Amino acid sequence: MPKLIQFIVILVLFAFVGWFLYTWSGFILTILTIIGEITAVCIALRLLLLDQRNTTSKIAWLAAVFVLPILGVVLYLFFGRNPQNRIFSANQIKEREKLIETIHNLPIHQSEKELPELSKSLYALTDIRPMNGNKVKILTNGSKTFPAILAALREAEDHIHMQYYIYRQDKISTEIRDILIEKAKAGVTVRFMFDGMGSAHLKDEFLEPLREAGASIYAYDPVRSIWIARTANLRNHRKMIVIDGKIGFTGGLNVGEEYRSNTSDFEIWRDTHMQIEGTGVIELQESFLCDWVYMENYAGSADEFISEAGIARYLNAQPATGADDWIQVVYGGPYDKEKWVRDAMLDLMSSAKKSVWIASPYFVPDEESLAVIRRISMSGIDVRVVVPGKGDRGVSFNGSNAYIQTMIDAGAKMYSYRDDSFIHAKVMLVDGERAAVGTANFDIRSFRLNHELMVFLYDRSEAIVQIERDFNADFLESYLFTDADMKAKSRTQRMKETLASLLSPIL
Repeated sequence: MPKLIQFIVILVLFAFVGWFLYTWSGFILTILTIIGEITAVCIALRLLLLDQRNTTSKIAWLAAVFVLPILGVVLYLFFGRNPQNRIFSANQIKEREKLIETIHNLPIHQSEKELPELSKSLYALTDIRPMNGNKVKILTNGSKTFPAILAALREAEDHIHMQYYIYRQDKISTEIRDILIEKAKAGVTVRFMFDGMGSAHLKDEFLEPLREAGASIYAYDPVRSIWIARTANLRNHRKMIVIDGKIGFTGGLNVGEEYRSNTSDFEIWRDTHMQIEGTGVIELQESFLCDWVYMENYAGSADEFISEAGIARYLNAQPATGADDWIQVVYGGPYDKEKWVRDAMLDLMSSAKKSVWIASPYFVPDEESLAVIRRISMSGIDVRVVVPGKGDRGVSFNGSNAYIQTMIDAGAKMYSYRDDSFIHAKVMLVDGERAAVGTANFDIRSFRLNHELMVFLYDRSEAIVQIERDFNADFLESYLFTDADMKAKSRTQRMKETLASLLSPIL
């Protein structure tokens, strides 16, 4: 019935728009423009006097609503409202608080290994503990990632928690779905969550066999609603799997054939994922469960996970055998008062003594992030950034290129990955001793609008050594931009990049 009502409402709206277009006249356009300008003034006053977002974003929205008074106002109403003003139900707030309080007070077995210095700062910043006793494996590209995921899923005995921003309907996604069906039929608890916009293409016919097998499924903030304006621009970009509370996966790869380099768009899809065994899996579980109880939205939704039996089942990861790596999982989103993921990444960069290496498919920093990374580079630190040589989206690709000149001017080395392939890895390596791997791009969307997660690594573990190897391989596959390249840009290209950089704070 709710879907039928939504369909009728949408149908009426389309009919009204059709009639309006049919009877279009200069007079109506004039009236609309006047209304748009008045609304733009109201929006401007709200942005300037009441809104706490950053100045760059405010300027971008002011330009949009005044230059395009009709379209700009519509875009603002759908995508521009401050996420800090989002109102949550009492159940969503209470259950999340119960869950986090319980997990953060769990006694976790830790060795006597000395705490990494940076981890203390991140703990003070985020209230998320660093944990040792982990075995971390870097999974380079889909060729390493998907075999590891498939093998671990087949070994699941108690539960599988899976969350993705994009989940396709193709060969690899069907293979994973079918394993979930098999496990659910065998009595394994399966919880599957996907972003309501990133995976809006997922059809009920594809998911129904999984539901029939007993799996629980949620689309995170689905867009098939007349209330799309509330959440359309605030997406859950996390990608993770937790199996039996003992093994976890997270990183840059979604589920689809393009992530295995099996499409014609790119010769190679260069990406980085990771596999974690040990106590740190508890923090991955925390992130998943916080999103899960948010979607369930009823009193007591967290109780299953924080009861004595629930803790033993879901939150009892033990130290891994044969390894003692430190990890610290930092997650956050648009509704948090502070930008935990961004600020943790800035703290990591600021700890540099020798080098900061970054790989990101979208390099569109906000004012503070750009200032920090330029200052580090001008201080003599070896700053290198790898961006795509071929983009998957025109605006973001041009937006990234708009920052190349200012980075070169600061002394940084800017690399363009091979022009027939796409680098999608979200990785930062500092001094060859500390690193962050996860789902967050180095851009305004990941820093301010998306729900993201990054895993911080310390003490030049084997995982960090592998990250360094991958960076060195990527540098060899990339082109180093020069001042001559910047001067050779056409006027048209410069205009495209400038426009894209202006739009980036609101996209």
